[in-house]
Amino acid sequence: MGLFDFLKVSVTDKKAAKPAARMPVSVIQCDGKSYPIVSLTPKGFVARGFDGSLVVGQNAKVSVRVDDAAGKFTFNATVSVVEIKGDSVGATWSILPTEVDAVIRQYAQNRKKQDGKGAR
Repeated sequence: MGLFDFLKVSVTDKKAAKPAARMPVSVIQCDGKSYPIVSLTPKGFVARGFDGSLVVGQNAKVSVRVDDAAGKFTFNATVSVVEIKGDSVGATWSILPTEVDAVIRQYAQNRKKQDGKGAR
């Protein structure tokens, strides 16, 4: 036994670490700010984390990015703000292409199925 044997360390091969699971992200983007989506329907949306930068009756251009278990899609739209309560904002779509409407309807059905399974 040598003087420095206590410094010898056996190294085992480590398995590659799994990449971190990506968190689902569904947001409304307006004026460079992102607001998490609470609800998304063919009529409009509700988002939280709102900072008061819009007022009821105001029209705004938004970008919608949905990425969760129920669907993954993005689109741009014009909305009319209809309600502001605390840190949440509700808005309706001004003009929504039929393709986007169909995608949102499918997304809403997928969410309903998921919510139904979780409630049982």
